[in-house]
Amino acid sequence: MSTLELKELSHPSGEVIKIAAGKTLDLKSQGSVTMPSGSVLQVIHVKGSGTDTTTTSTSYVASGLQASITPQFSNSKIMVIFNSISFVNGAQGHYGVGVSIYRGGSEPSPTMRGGVRKDNSGGSWISASYTIAGLDSPNTTNAVVYEPYFKSYANTAYFFVDHVQSNPTITLMEIAG
Repeated sequence: MSTLELKELSHPSGEVIKIAAGKTLDLKSQGSVTMPSGSVLQVIHVKGSGTDTTTTSTSYVASGLQASITPQFSNSKIMVIFNSISFVNGAQGHYGVGVSIYRGGSEPSPTMRGGVRKDNSGGSWISASYTIAGLDSPNTTNAVVYEPYFKSYANTAYFFVDHVQSNPTITLMEIAG
């Protein structure tokens, strides 16, 4: 096997450096690769397990849906995307769910919050879907756990739905710093 050592590899303007068909360019076997800032380094996607969670608390409580990521670099950012559908069942009135994405059991700064409020005309199920997205800077190469915490507005019970037809999801993307 031959070794080709280069200080810099470039190509004429408008041309592309190509790898022969059936061959692999292995950039990690002999060292590290520096990706440009903003590159996606890894993606973690977790779907809910099929368990409903309810609360009447007006303070945030754990939902039980967790996603963990181990950043490759301490200066990486983590893009967090949470999708859900919440249902409430009750009498007439104003109902809603507030959601905050926690990192390691506490809210990161800046916070990633969202949710939905709806008026119920009386006695029936109502639902709403929502998405929360945010960019976090955990400043670590240790595993980081993200979990949506949720609360009820106006002491009204609601369901954090986790069924096959409406499973909540959480997606984590490590972004090169």
